[in-house]
This record gives sequence, structure tokens and C-alpha cells, in this order.
Amino acid sequence: MGRDTRRTRLLLAILLAATFTLVTIDYRTGRAGSGARGAAQSVFGPVETAASAVVRPVGRTASSLTHPNRYHDRADRLAQQNAQLRRQLASNAAVTQEAAQLSALRLIADRGQYTIAPARVTSVGDVTGTDWTVTINAGRADGIKADELVLNEAGLVGTVVTVSATSSTVRLICDPDSHIGARLEKTHLLGAIAGGNGPNSLSFTLYDASFQVRKGDRLVTFGSLDYAAGVPIGVVTKVLDSGSGLSRTAEVTPYVNVGTLDTVGIIVARPARDPGDRVLPPLPVPAPKKPATRAPVAPTATGPATTGPATGGPTATGPATGGPLAPGGTR
Repeated sequence: MGRDTRRTRLLLAILLAATFTLVTIDYRTGRAGSGARGAAQSVFGPVETAASAVVRPVGRTASSLTHPNRYHDRADRLAQQNAQLRRQLASNAAVTQEAAQLSALRLIADRGQYTIAPARVTSVGDVTGTDWTVTINAGRADGIKADELVLNEAGLVGTVVTVSATSSTVRLICDPDSHIGARLEKTHLLGAIAGGNGPNSLSFTLYDASFQVRKGDRLVTFGSLDYAAGVPIGVVTKVLDSGSGLSRTAEVTPYVNVGTLDTVGIIVARPARDPGDRVLPPLPVPAPKKPATRAPVAPTATGPATTGPATGGPTATGPATGGPLAPGGTR
């Protein structure tokens, strides 16, 4: 027992002396890769690398076992960051879309010289077919009054029916109780637009049966004490009767898609003059017609005409045929 203790102490003293010597040499030389330290590093370096390769995965596994929430917390932080980025992208897209809608709404208001108050649809009423209404976030505080027309960048949306301080209810043009004065483009013939046929179809009644409604005719509001004139409504897609009655009716497809309403404008002041048809969207330009092409004609052979007895042309002359006299008057 005592001998082992003396050997242990002697070995410890030798190791301490060697450590002190290596530290002193390294400090004086100032180079990690030279001298005795470099030799020791070259000997023990591979052993250290191998030991690290073996021990590191074990250490990581032990760390994950002793601190299980560390990686879960990191995953939660990454998920929160991703969700925040997605919200920012969605918000940017919504702002861009709203800006585009407001710009298009401003263009249609400028063409008709309308004074509008912008608003957004905040809720949709009962759309079962008996009550087509929406609620917008503008009311009396924004200058909104009942019976004013509501439009978007495509055309007529409906009319204001009730107003509160900060919101209003809009009856859509497809509502069965919606009846708005309309006129045909160019001819200025008057009639009325009514809903009740679903979101994608309106009924137009022309007051004077002595005139005709044609497929493709376009309609705008004709204006009154309550309504602004010239707001685009839609296009006639089908004439329903033969004109034998006191009026003519037709089906009209509205310009506005009521299923995608978002940003709208309320016409709070009408223009001094009727804008006519200039608020209507431009008609599509027809494609140019291709010139008709003719099949190539095969060329015919041409050359000097041949004559002879068979064709009644001049024939060769000579003695046998009584040709011209030879010199001296003999034949």
C-alpha cells in the first residue's frame, strides 16, 4: 500500500514537472506548432480527434435527454417566425389589392365626374334569394344618405337603404326588391332594371314597345332626383318577348360580380351634367379580317398563232394556187 502511494506521488511529480516544462517552452517560443508542444500535439492530436468523434454524439444525446425542452423551444420559435412572415406577406398582398381597387374606383369616378366616398364590405346579409344585402363601413359620419347609388370599378352594385352613424346597408341590384331606372346606350331609350333572377341575371323592361331591344345592347342608369346617371349596369344577353305587348323585356348580365365585392364607392354628389355613355367600358376591338386568298391558276401555254386551211387562215402561195405574177407577166 505504501509502495503504491510512493509510486503514485512520484508519477504525479514527474507529470507536473513535464507540464511545467512544456508551458515554459511554449511561452518562450511563442509558437504552438513548434518544439516539444508540437511533438506532443502530433502524437496526441489524432487520439483527441478520434475521441471527440466518439464522445460528441454521446454528449449531444445526453444533452438532449437532460434538456428536452431546448429543441422544442427552438422549433416553437421557428414556427412563430414563419407564421409572422406569412402574416406580413398576406398583409402586404391585401394592401396591394386594396390600393389597386381604390385606383380603379377613382378612374371610374373621374370618367363620370362623381363625388364618391370609399368603403369596404364588412358583412353579407341573407343571400337565400329573398334578401340580397351587404353592410359597408361608412355611414352618416362619412356623408352617406339613403337611396344613393353604390358602385365599384366594374359598375353598379346597388343602392343604400339604411344608414347609421358608422355603417350602412346596401341593397344589391340582384335583390328582388331592387328597381332602378335604366336606359340603352346610344338610343337613350328608357326602361327599368329589376332583380330577382339570382346574382348573375337582371330583368330589363323597355317602356316603349315600338322600339326593339337587341342582344348586346348595353345599359346605364338614366338618373333621377335620387340616382346619378351614366353608371354602367350590364349587357343584354337575351330578348324575352316578341314585342306584341305594351313593353319589351330582356335578360341582362350585370357587370358586377356580387360574390366578390370588397371595396366600393358611394356616389355622394352627382355631376352637374349627365356623363352619357363615357363611363361604360370600351368595346372590344374586333380582330382584323384576313384577306381572302385565291387558289393559284395554272399558266397556259402561249405562242405565235398557226394558220392553215383548217383554221381559215392565209395559205402559202405559188404557181399551183394562182399566186402573184412572175416577172414578165407569166405565171
